[in-house]
This record gives sequence, C-alpha cells and structure tokens, in this order.
Amino acid sequence: MSAPSVRAASPSDIEAIALISASRSHAASWSHAQFADELTTAGAQLLVVEEKQQVWGYIALRVVDDEIRVVDLAVSASRERMGYARALLAGAIACGRRADCRRLTLEVSVDNTPALTLYKSAGLVVVGRRPKFYNDGSDALLMDLSLCAFFSPCCSCRRPCSRPASL
Repeated sequence: MSAPSVRAASPSDIEAIALISASRSHAASWSHAQFADELTTAGAQLLVVEEKQQVWGYIALRVVDDEIRVVDLAVSASRERMGYARALLAGAIACGRRADCRRLTLEVSVDNTPALTLYKSAGLVVVGRRPKFYNDGSDALLMDLSLCAFFSPCCSCRRPCSRPASL
C-alpha cells in the first residue's frame, strides 16, 4: 500500500467527499453544493487525502483572523486507524502555518473517542465545553493547538507555546 497524500480538493472530488460525509454519522451533513462552495468561499480550505488517486477522506477548514478552524473531518470507514485522519490534520496545520495562524481550533463530541485520541496525540488541548451541542444531545469539547511554536525565532502572541507531537 502506498502512503496517503493530502492535497487541495478540486471540483472533481466533490462527489467522493459527499459520499464519505453521508456514510459517517459524525460528519457534517452538507449537500454537494455546500461542499462545492467550500472551493470558492473566502477563508475556506477543503483538503482531501488520497491514495492511488482515490479520495478516502477530507477536512474542511476556515481561516478567520489568526485562527484556522477545523469545521469537519471524515475518513472512509475502510481507512480508519491507517493514518489518513492524521495526514489530514497535518495538512490543516500546514495550511495554518502558511496563513500565519497562531492557533488551530475544533469542536469534537465527547463520545468520539478515536478523534479525541488523535487530537490529544497531536497536541491539542481541551479549552472548553458546549453542553448538548450535537443533535444527539452530546456535549462538544473545544480543543486548541498553539501554532506559535512553528514561528521563528519567536512569536508575539504572549501565550504559552507547545510543539505538537509529530504527526
């Protein structure tokens, strides 16, 4: 098996992205048009992870001021625990670095143990909680990763910086 690669999504990827999203209960339930809009919306980034030209997952991002926010991340069930989500998260961090973002943020269900494990291993920390945030009544944890450690020689945000675990 070849290593997965991450790249910017193109219009030809929207069908695969929508199918992956529809197959995953934790993913956002967006329409084809909404995913397509992500390709042209200012501040939006849509990345895919592929292997042998087959799309296996995606991550939707928004850059606002000095923050890059993970809006949605999903990987095909057949590629779980194979490094595809980690590759997408690394791609998000790279996007944040290129956009001079100081932090990456996301919300994740308290019930999504695999995602929590991934995010914590990448250095994200829980900074808050949104009670009954999801349709099923589960709470969302707010997580944050300082990207300041990536700036050199130092940054001026005056917040503690922590280098994330290698992705």
